[in-house]
Formats: sequence, structure tokens, C-alpha cells
Amino acid sequence: MKRIKSLANLVNNVEELLAELQDEHTPEVQELRDRVEDSIGAAKRTIRQQRKGVAARVGQYAKSADHYINDYPRLAFLSGALIFGLIGYLTGATARHVAR
Repeated sequence: MKRIKSLANLVNNVEELLAELQDEHTPEVQELRDRVEDSIGAAKRTIRQQRKGVAARVGQYAKSADHYINDYPRLAFLSGALIFGLIGYLTGATARHVAR
């Protein structure tokens, strides 16, 4: 997700730069602007697709967890209790170790 944000920031910065170069009408600058605008369009499409992909994966994980909890409620409760108990034990052990 961090890479997507970085790419989005880059696209925004390039768009600002293009706006600053708007008054330049030399053929070289215009050609460069056209190529950069094409690249920005592709980058924006990639960002949208990546964000949709991340949302879809999160949705799949949530759906999987929901099925697990609904199909095996006792096992889900015991798993949660075990995980939180282990976290509590490790937190206490770390606190005791640091206190020495």
C-alpha cells in the first residue's frame, strides 16, 4: 500500500510540474508533455487496479474468517482465546525480562 501512495504522490507532483510548463510551447516541451501525460494515464490506471486488488483481497480474508467463525464457532473462540492468551503471556514475559 505504501508503494501505491508513493506512486500517487509522484503522479501528483508530475501533474503540478506539467501545469508549470503549460506556457512553454516549444515542440520539444510539447512532445515531452504528451509522453508524460500518456505515462501518467497509465500510472493512474495501475493505481486504481492495485487499490481494487487490495480491497478484493481484504474482502476475501474477511469472508473466509466469517465462514470459519460461523461454521466452527467453538473452535474460533478457542483459537481466539489461545492467541490472546499467548499475546498476554509474551507481553508479561517481555515486561519481566525488561524489568531485570
